[in-house]
Amino acid sequence: MTISDKIKRAIALYSAVILFCILLPVILSSALGYKIDLHAFKIYKTGIIYLNSSPSGAAIYLNGAKHNDLTPAQIENLKPGTYKVDVRREGFYPWEKELAVRPNMVTKEEHIVLFPLAQKIKRVARYPLAEFAVSDKNLIYHMTSYGLFVSNMDGTGLRRITPYSNWPKNILGKKFSPSGDRIMYFTSHDIYVIYLNPDKTATEDNQGAKIEQALNMEYPIVDVFWYSDSGYLVVVTEKGINVAELRGGGKQNVVLLYKFNSTPKDLYYDDANDSLYFIDNRKEEGLKEGNYLYRLDLRKNFFGQLMQLLIKKEEPANK
Repeated sequence: MTISDKIKRAIALYSAVILFCILLPVILSSALGYKIDLHAFKIYKTGIIYLNSSPSGAAIYLNGAKHNDLTPAQIENLKPGTYKVDVRREGFYPWEKELAVRPNMVTKEEHIVLFPLAQKIKRVARYPLAEFAVSDKNLIYHMTSYGLFVSNMDGTGLRRITPYSNWPKNILGKKFSPSGDRIMYFTSHDIYVIYLNPDKTATEDNQGAKIEQALNMEYPIVDVFWYSDSGYLVVVTEKGINVAELRGGGKQNVVLLYKFNSTPKDLYYDDANDSLYFIDNRKEEGLKEGNYLYRLDLRKNFFGQLMQLLIKKEEPANK
């Protein structure tokens, strides 16, 4: 072996050692989640962004640059910071969001929904509507100037169940009774009830539905709830909480259960327990003045208490 060959081998060996020493930190740092910024001569810990969309197969853009992978995708070795992420697929509206990448952490967006571009809108109603209500039986009730109609959710099977068409303006709310055979709707002062199939004298054009004005309240109505047996209405006005009994749709006694000290707000009715939650400002011993959350339980001894109130209401005044 000549001296020149020995020199070449030595040079090759030392070059390999030097290259190994240079690449080893790079390889190890990359494997451990670090990245070397050669321009700033810094080593930093990287992070990961994981994206999944419905439908999948959407293109990914990071700060405007398209990524090689489609969703679902895991993008690794990202420098910590904020990234503008765009997820796009032809025929769908794009999804855009700024995501923060943190060292040694995975930023996940696993439930990206891409909505299809607007398609042709299908008309469900055959006649101009004043209002409509949807039952939990997947039926739509159409309140029109030609009467009350009912149809399937796609508008098929449309039929008129009553010619009644005197719908009030500015209906504030509509609710089905727990039994599902009544629809209550109300304005600022009046409450109406639709009795569905109240008798068996229905004809082909009139299925026997009956509409009646159930109540007229002196003070503006905030909300109305059905009591669980569908025979009572819990009426909340700006002044108090009232309960009204419905018997055959006629006007019945209205009992004031509670007077508000402030304007009622954040009402919630627990149907499972017939309890009404509300915020009011009451002065109670040991409490600082302010708004507190209260619960009115209607089910516990409700009927007994109601009968006592009705009896007291009907007792003649002492002379």
